[in-house]
Amino acid sequence: MRNITLILPIYLLFSLSVHAQKDYEKGYIITNNNDTLVGLVKDRKQPPFGKLYNKVYFKKKHKKKKYRPDQIIAYKQGSREFVSIWIDVSSNLINEKYTSIANQGEKEFLKVIEKGYLTYYQREFEYADSDYIEHVSLFKRKDQFFLVRVNQGMFGLRKNALTTYFIDCPELVDKIINSELKTPIEILRFYNSWKLNPHK
Repeated sequence: MRNITLILPIYLLFSLSVHAQKDYEKGYIITNNNDTLVGLVKDRKQPPFGKLYNKVYFKKKHKKKKYRPDQIIAYKQGSREFVSIWIDVSSNLINEKYTSIANQGEKEFLKVIEKGYLTYYQREFEYADSDYIEHVSLFKRKDQFFLVRVNQGMFGLRKNALTTYFIDCPELVDKIINSELKTPIEILRFYNSWKLNPHK
């Protein structure tokens, strides 16, 4: 019985240590000096008891360091890519407005789903008292400072907001209204293709 009492805490400590190591994945960070550092990256604790960290943990050999969004340009963990950009959120009873202007709001890590003239980001968050991680989908044009929210949870695409946002492309507006394009990726790829050749 005494052996079991001794072994159990050691086993639990070992399991927690192994699990913590699993949270690290191969990746890199890009510093504000534009240097790319390759190593192991961790930005969250996996379920159970999952959690998003507000800093990125970077490990190379036996050295560890933490980076806030204002300390690096971007990072990659496994297949997931994130960039650090300024985000300012203002809200009213109807919706939230997102802008990205230097030195306004706070710098945040946004997950990059697909890049282009129009880029698709996800702003991740965790529910209070839960290990469930959700996200808000956002579009941003390269030459504009504001972002548009793409969908509204279980209600699907925010068609009114998107048709206003893409007023320069009537064909895309029609496809959104008629539900020919139903996902953010479909909309993004159609618009970026049209942007390359708007008169085809």
